Amino acid sequence: MEMEEMDLREYWEILVKKKQLILAVFFVTVLAVTIYSLVATPIYEASTTVIVREGGSGAEAILFDGIATLGKNTAQNYIQIMKSRTVLEQVAAELGREELTPTALDKAITIQPIQGSDVLKISMQSPEPTLAQAVVNKLADVFISWNLDYRQNDRKAARLFIESQLETVEQDLRLAEERLQNFKEEQGVLAPAQETTAVVGQLASLHSNLTELAISKQEIDERIRQVRANLAEQDETLISSTTIADNRLVTEYRSRLADLEIKLSSAREKYTERHPEILSLQAEIEDVRRKLTEEVERVVGTETRTLNTIYQQLYGTLINLEVEANALAAREAALLAIIDEREKDLSHLPAQELELARLTRDAKVLEELYILLRTRREEARITEAMQTADVQIIDRATLPERPVKPRVKLNIAIGGVLGVFLGVGLAFLVEFLDNTLKTKEEVEQVLGLPVLGEIPDLNGAQKAKEKRSLLRKGRGLGA
Repeated sequence: MEMEEMDLREYWEILVKKKQLILAVFFVTVLAVTIYSLVATPIYEASTTVIVREGGSGAEAILFDGIATLGKNTAQNYIQIMKSRTVLEQVAAELGREELTPTALDKAITIQPIQGSDVLKISMQSPEPTLAQAVVNKLADVFISWNLDYRQNDRKAARLFIESQLETVEQDLRLAEERLQNFKEEQGVLAPAQETTAVVGQLASLHSNLTELAISKQEIDERIRQVRANLAEQDETLISSTTIADNRLVTEYRSRLADLEIKLSSAREKYTERHPEILSLQAEIEDVRRKLTEEVERVVGTETRTLNTIYQQLYGTLINLEVEANALAAREAALLAIIDEREKDLSHLPAQELELARLTRDAKVLEELYILLRTRREEARITEAMQTADVQIIDRATLPERPVKPRVKLNIAIGGVLGVFLGVGLAFLVEFLDNTLKTKEEVEQVLGLPVLGEIPDLNGAQKAKEKRSLLRKGRGLGA
């Protein structure tokens, strides 16, 4: 304990003895930091905020059957896209500043999601306040334009596909109606029996659903083809669809989905949508689809190598499309199985009535499909005409009036703390490097011999004597 107190006392004696050095280092450090803070170039920061709407608007979700066009982590994908070379090059080109290269912009721009929200904050620091303001506002405008073009291309492709299908269905409907009319005139019949009409109605509804599924599958296949084409442009690595189709777990999940869809279709003929059996089957279907999504994502992930930001966004879209394609295939298999059962109910009919039933069924299916396609075409036109992006600006950047750097008061405070640490450290370093012996105790400790004599400090003693004499004279005069 005594040794510890002695050590602490020695430390204090060193600090007292070297206080002039410590104070000198402290004042020099504070002075240097103050001068730097006053002469340093002021840095200004401008910020703009945008909000990301996950999954698009309600109308778009209906038209695209809930397919997310950007995959998971939409906000994070958008952050990477905003800092991609393609977007930054356009920003630099529109601002017309030679020093604004994509690399320089990438280092200067900061994009951060605001915690607990779908808001992104775009910031830039620059010695020129007008430049910082112009860059962040231009980046927001360029990205919104990019997002709008991306979504518009998707909508346009869907509309064109629906219109092409509508033309084909319209021609087929006209021919089907003509064949039915001719058969009725030739055979002298007006309508099939009531029981046959009920079966025909069920078949027509099932075929209508099947045709709608086929259209959805074709839309998905077309979008997958477009995404793969874009992936090929972004990266040499292509994701093989056969790899996904041949995967054992994917095959099992698809088969399980098909079985569940068959059970659900059969249950809907007996129960209402709120029946426990229906709800249980729907929950199980959602669980299988979730597992299918995870497996497809894992398979696709193993087929990729180095990904750039645009590639990652397309990659997420492709995963969702592949999952949706597998789910549609399972539903199609379920419908085909049910249709086969209903077709058997018509096989026992006489030839004339059977042919009339089939012609009636074909005309009814095409009529319902024609109405469906016309409705979806109008919806697609409305959606395409919306001209909306799923990113909107909340607050545009204003011209910053005060610099964010340097922060003079904070820098001086930090300089003061740093000066104290440097001064104390330097004091101990000097003391450590000083190997002279100053007291008889140090001599005895180093040499291991007793001290026989000590030469007094005459100069110090004389000065002390003179000081005491002056003090006495001063007291005498005061008296």
